[in-house]
Parts: sequence; structure tokens; C-alpha cells
Amino acid sequence: MAPKTSELESRTDRRTFLQAVGAAGAAATIAGCTGDDPEETGNGNGNGNGNGNGNGNGNGDTDDEPDDPVHGGTLRVGYEAELTGLDPHNISSVVSWNAVYNVCETLVTFEEGETVGSIAEDWSVDGLVYTFQIREGIQFHPPVSRELTAEDVAYSINRMRDEDAATDDIRNNVAGAEATGDYEVEIELEDSFGPFLPFLARPNFVVIPEEAVEDQGGEIGDFQEPVGTGPFVFDEHQQGDFFRLTAFDDYRHEEYPYVDEVEVTIIPDEDSRGLAVRNDDVDFARDVPYRDADQLQDGDDTKVFLEDGTGWAQIHINCSREPWDNPDVRRAVAHVFDRQAVVDTALAGLGTPAWQPYPEGNFWHFDDLENTRERDLERAQEILDEAGNPLEDETLVIKTTSAYPVMEASAEILQANLTEAGIDAEIDNLDWGTMLDDFISSNFGAMAFSVPFKEDPDRHYFGFLEEGGYNKYGDDQPDAERIRELIVEGRREMDQDARLEIYEELEELVQDHLPWISVSHAPNVIGLRENVYGVEEWFLPYNRYWTVWLDE
Repeated sequence: MAPKTSELESRTDRRTFLQAVGAAGAAATIAGCTGDDPEETGNGNGNGNGNGNGNGNGNGDTDDEPDDPVHGGTLRVGYEAELTGLDPHNISSVVSWNAVYNVCETLVTFEEGETVGSIAEDWSVDGLVYTFQIREGIQFHPPVSRELTAEDVAYSINRMRDEDAATDDIRNNVAGAEATGDYEVEIELEDSFGPFLPFLARPNFVVIPEEAVEDQGGEIGDFQEPVGTGPFVFDEHQQGDFFRLTAFDDYRHEEYPYVDEVEVTIIPDEDSRGLAVRNDDVDFARDVPYRDADQLQDGDDTKVFLEDGTGWAQIHINCSREPWDNPDVRRAVAHVFDRQAVVDTALAGLGTPAWQPYPEGNFWHFDDLENTRERDLERAQEILDEAGNPLEDETLVIKTTSAYPVMEASAEILQANLTEAGIDAEIDNLDWGTMLDDFISSNFGAMAFSVPFKEDPDRHYFGFLEEGGYNKYGDDQPDAERIRELIVEGRREMDQDARLEIYEELEELVQDHLPWISVSHAPNVIGLRENVYGVEEWFLPYNRYWTVWLDE
């Protein structure tokens, strides 16, 4: 049984305690769509991979965990939101990525922060050509039921280049892929691309068989019953209710998975997810309310696991929409916003206020940024006065969703802060699917949002700030040309120290002109029944169900 505590004297002590106990005493190391790296148990990211990223994974078993994992049983999981699709090359939500990640596999993956082989056992680089050696004997799930070959890898990479795919990093940077042998594939890049290998480890860059895609329609988005080579077979899905994964008997790692099946129930209400763990309706609940962490950890039959640093929350701004197209409006709002109030309310003190994407101690965190905009109502008013009161007779609209508490709380607190400053504001609360669609299509003026931890800063900056990106940072915006130069330099540069300097300059410009306002870094709280073991932290905030087992 995991260690318990009867009294937590401060928020800091509570956070440290919960990190220390985690699941079965694991030293836990950001989500949701809230996501983002570790604190005291590894936030220094000492184990960098070849791209300068630390692992943030400090899990370790304790004497309280049974010695030998048990095979069998059904792992009952509670999800915070419905799947937004299952075609791995066409999805953009954490819950869908999480499902696909347990069914399909990528060429490479992360282990303890290192980029290591998965489907690929080795690779070499010659200029712009990456040559991967594919493991022999990897089997596809039924109904395909055949060996994976280099042709499947080439097909999948080329499919990701489809204009309708959600895999922009492949489409924008890969010239094409070709099988040069049964177990050898070459991928040629358009130009040098610093984060290419870690990008290939992302959950939607998976290898799938062409015949299964064709059987389901053949187009991007048609593939809704994914077939892969992973530890679980996709079994059944009832939209809005549940889906089921079953163990793959021919999985190449014979010891995994431990459970026979994973049954995922959709529980949109956050309080109901915590209650479901306490009532023994689920064994494992994602995105449990922060305020429930103490109660679950102190319960006789429950415990918690923190995916620390998995979530970076922000107020995203469409810089082409009035009045948000005015940089002085964005600067004033940033000085109005009380980030600590979001941490105290939505995160129950378990997170930290944020002024940049990566938390303190991460390789990509910058210690000496100038012009970070702390809460300062007088300075906000000065900025507006100097700009000629651009918010006079304006009502600011902030989009959000109740699906993720940090998003909802960010919008509500910002609205209250603006009202306090004499600025009219209202909230447009959307269901999660609509919210995600609006974000992807830039259909917002301001949106309280949150994204999972990213393996490379290119993932935080490029899609937001490229020409036509989510934040619509157009040519009329200050330093737009230099910002675009930097995001291109950052992805083309191969030396990590040089990339660090590039992104520091870029973040300084973000601080000056605010295409978004950083809010907080926070862990994801996973609620567990006491008999659940083997929950492991991964470099990205997705759950590896194949390592989990039940002591029944």
C-alpha cells in the first residue's frame, strides 16, 4: 500500500508529498489538452536526449509494491472527454492520441528522455536522408495479421504528407519515403530539420497497413478502427459512451500487456471522475480534479499519480481580430491577469504561474527573460491611456470549455480581473469538440487553452506563429518578419546550443508582443484504485496501459 499522510501543512509540502508518493510510491515527474516536465523529482531534466530535452521521468518502485506483476483482468479507465477521431494521421486531441498510442507504434520512441528505436532497430543519417532498419517479425493486428515491412513504413510516412492530414511536421519537412529493402526504408527531408527524430516519436506518427485503411474508405479521416502493431487491439467503440482495447497475443514484447483488456468510459464531469475511483467504478481516472488529490491519496482504497509539468495553460490570441490585433491591448490584458489565482483555484496549489512554455529547470526554460508582464493594474492602465483607450466601448470575449478546469478557471479569473480594471468582458463556454475546432480554425479572439508538454520548442512556436498559424500573427504585427525568421532558423539548426539562443530571442519577442499569454504549468492528476500498479511516466503525457497491472 502506498504511504499515506494525515496532515499536509502547506501547498508546497502537499505538492512535494504527492510527487513523492505518486502511484504505489512512484516518484512522479505536463495535460489534457492541459499538458506540459518534472519538478523536484527530475525537473532539472538531467537525462537529455539527442535534442537537448530532459526526460522528466523519475518513477521508481517502492518496497510497498508487490514483487511480481500479475497478468489478467480488465483495467477500467475514466476519460475526461470523448474521442475526436481515431485516424492517427488526422487527430488533434490528447484523448484520441492516448488511445492510438496504445494500439499503434512509431518508428522511434522515448525511453527515459532518450530517442530510441521502436519499430526501427537502428538508423543512420546522410545529409538529408535518414535510413531506418526495421525490426523483423513485427505483426499487425487482425484482420491484417501479417508482418510489418518497410513498405508499410513508407506508405505511412507518405500518407502523413497528405494535405488533409494533421501531421504538418511531416508534410512541411519530408520530401518522401521509399522502401529500399524488405526491412529498410529511406526518408528524405526537404531541408535540415533539428527536431525530426523526436517528432517521429509522437503518438500520431504511427505505422499502419494500407489495406486496413483502404477497407475503411481510403481517405484521411476514414480510418476509425485503427489497426497497428501495438500491445492492444482496438476492439469496440460506442461514441460518447466507451471504447475497449484487448490484449494483442502476438505483441513482440511477450511480457506485455499485463491486463487482458482496457475498457474506457467517457466521464466528462470532473467531479464524477474522482467519485468513480472512490466508488470502485473505475480503476484509473485521467484528469481528476486537483482538489480531489488529497482525498484520493488519503483514502483507504485509492491513491494518486502525478504526471508533473504535463500542462502549459495559456490565453491564445488571434492577432488579426479587433481589438486583439492591437499589441497594446494584449500587453494591458497580460498585466491585468492574476496567474496565481488560477493556480490557487483551478490547480489547488499544485501548479505554478507561467510566463513561458517550459517550466524552470527544463533545457528550454530561459532564466533571464526581460519584460515578463506581472500583474500590475496601474501599468495596464498606463498602456491603455498611452494607446488612446482602445478598449473604450469594447467587450472582450474569451472562449473556453468546462471540459478542462484550468481552461474554464483561466477564462473566469481573467474576466473578473478585467472587470476589476474597468474593462468589459464575457465568456463563451463551448463543448470540447467545438472548442478544439475553433482553435484549429483560429475562430476566436481570445481563448483560454492548454496544451500537453511538447518534446521540442518548435512544437510550441512554429504552428502558432508561422504565416497563417493559429495566432494569425500577420505582417502588420511588430517584429513579424524577425519572428518568422527565428522559427525557421530554430527548426533548421541542428546544434542544440545554437537552437537555445534562437528560441531565447524568439521568446523575448513573444514577451514583448504577446500573441499569447502564458498562464500556468501544472501536473495531471491520475486517480487510482489501491490495487493498480505499474503506472509509468512517459516523456509525453500519454498513458502506457501495457505496463499497468492489477493485484486482485
